[in-house]
Amino acid sequence: MGAPGESLRSGRLVASLRALAPLRTVVLILSAELLASTIFICYFCRAFKVSLLLIPIHLPLVAGLLVAALLLPGLLLYNGWVRRWEATKYWMALILGSTFSLVAILYAADYASYFWTGFHLNYKLIYLYLWDLRHGSDLVSLSRSIYLSVLAFGVLVLAIHLAYAESISRGVQCLLLPGRPASLFKNRRRTAKSSLVIVVLLLAYSVSIYFMLRRAPYSELLSNDPFLSLVRSSTEVRDPDYPAFADKVRQQDQNCRNNYPRGARFEKKNVVIIMADALRADHTQVYGYTRATTPFLQTLLDGGHLHKVEFATSTCSGTFCGVMSTLASKPFRWLMPGNYKIYDLLQDQGYNTYLILVGSHDMQGLKEAYGQNVTMFFDYTSSTKYGSTDDRLVFDGLTRVPAYSGTPGFFYIHLMGTHLTGVKQDAFNAYQPTANRNDFKAIFRGENDHWPAVINTYDNSVAQVDATIKQIFEVLEAKGYLRDSLVVIMADHGEGLGERSKYGWGHGHWLYQEFIRIPLLIYDPTPVRYENLAFATQVDVAPTIIDRLGLPIPGCWRGKSFLDDSTRIVTTHRTDSSRPCYAVLSRTSQSFYKYIYCSVGKTEELYDLNEDPKEQRNLIGTADASLVQRLREELQSSNE
Repeated sequence: MGAPGESLRSGRLVASLRALAPLRTVVLILSAELLASTIFICYFCRAFKVSLLLIPIHLPLVAGLLVAALLLPGLLLYNGWVRRWEATKYWMALILGSTFSLVAILYAADYASYFWTGFHLNYKLIYLYLWDLRHGSDLVSLSRSIYLSVLAFGVLVLAIHLAYAESISRGVQCLLLPGRPASLFKNRRRTAKSSLVIVVLLLAYSVSIYFMLRRAPYSELLSNDPFLSLVRSSTEVRDPDYPAFADKVRQQDQNCRNNYPRGARFEKKNVVIIMADALRADHTQVYGYTRATTPFLQTLLDGGHLHKVEFATSTCSGTFCGVMSTLASKPFRWLMPGNYKIYDLLQDQGYNTYLILVGSHDMQGLKEAYGQNVTMFFDYTSSTKYGSTDDRLVFDGLTRVPAYSGTPGFFYIHLMGTHLTGVKQDAFNAYQPTANRNDFKAIFRGENDHWPAVINTYDNSVAQVDATIKQIFEVLEAKGYLRDSLVVIMADHGEGLGERSKYGWGHGHWLYQEFIRIPLLIYDPTPVRYENLAFATQVDVAPTIIDRLGLPIPGCWRGKSFLDDSTRIVTTHRTDSSRPCYAVLSRTSQSFYKYIYCSVGKTEELYDLNEDPKEQRNLIGTADASLVQRLREELQSSNE
């Protein structure tokens, strides 16, 4: 026979297990939900090469959310009427089930966002999507099957939770109500201990979330968490030294603006920059494409009024950098709110400034970077006629611009027709068959027979943008702004159309030619000789415009004027992502090389663009060591 003490301990263990029995279902459900979260975050880390340290960061956040969804409604059980109400157990189960459903849907949407753009989902994108739905448009066209799948998943999860509603309610009561054997508040002594532990845990949880949110903009690891990224106002990730560096750059730019001469005599031409999002040079007729995708621009070129940069590139493969490097004449690291932009300079010289934008420019901090000191800022929030990515928004904005009355104007117009999310108008579906945006899932399954339809759709959108630019010219002419003007037509970056692999779509991830080669055209009908139109990048646009007007180029800008007869030899580029790739293009009369370095995997590539313009043969293992070292040094100096 066992000792009396052992028998007593055994009895207590059995009693404890019996007391915890009502919690079994709750524990199993929470465990299953946490397991699902673990599987997702592990898969996410593996798919996008994110550090596995994200797992112990993310899981406590999920656990805290699920436990709160379970226990906070449970506090209402202290009210006897609520406890006796038959429906109580069902709405408690619904709250827990709805929370997990929303978490799972967030996972799916965040994964898709990161896959497509290289950026996590945040609340601003969700707001934009809902705004478009309310106004009869759809930022990302989703098939009915996707909506039905999401609905079916939500119904299934809720049905499972409702099936165990009785057990969930019994478990919560067992855990919270006084007098229950396993209750955290069984008696006064346990209540005091439990309350202290709960307060400490809540305080630690709240403080940790606060500091993680503060740290996330400067931590690649934290910024990759689906929860933390969701509540961030921006998608940018900077190094820890960035705030001090940004303050220094902003001060330099402010000094540059303060010291810039005013009141000088110059040609007060109207200035227009038209930026077509994701427009590739090699799919435009003016750059030799076999299809007649840009008949209007071709007419201007044939008439001698359009000057073409033969080989133009974007500074990066994303929108923020592409736009801001154009306006502020700086490479990626030096771009931020407070930059001295071309329209700041012109406004100080007496110009009215008009920003008319299609698309959401709030996602990556662009709206903040534009600043508020403009004559008119017009985007989708200023109109109820069109969706956020519909280029017809531009004409809604232009109607609000007064006719020219002697005060010169600066216009920055951003189009989205060639972007994947841009609204495609049926009138421009000349090339068939086309790819419905709902069918782009075929791309990611590697269905190559879908590729011609995608190309057709893109070419149709290029023709649509060309027609939109023609209409912009007509409106500006009617308002009097085109008669004495300088118009720059360009893109913020290129667009991958699947030439490389099933991952070679969209933009933002890579720096191959399809992602950064852009059209760069200058409409200038007056006789003038542009000396250097062979090789340029976006940082050269603002200096060229200012030089053409007869004003001095600010010393804080990094670009070169096309009127300058000195030849550009080197350009540097990078991706917008938190783990960037970098590129150096080095061009002489005899050679043209491109060096690419990616921080993920520390990979290097080298291409001879004269011999291999499609970048199919990586020469990094066979090239002259001195050439590779020189390009590495160019890259290093560009980041200092």
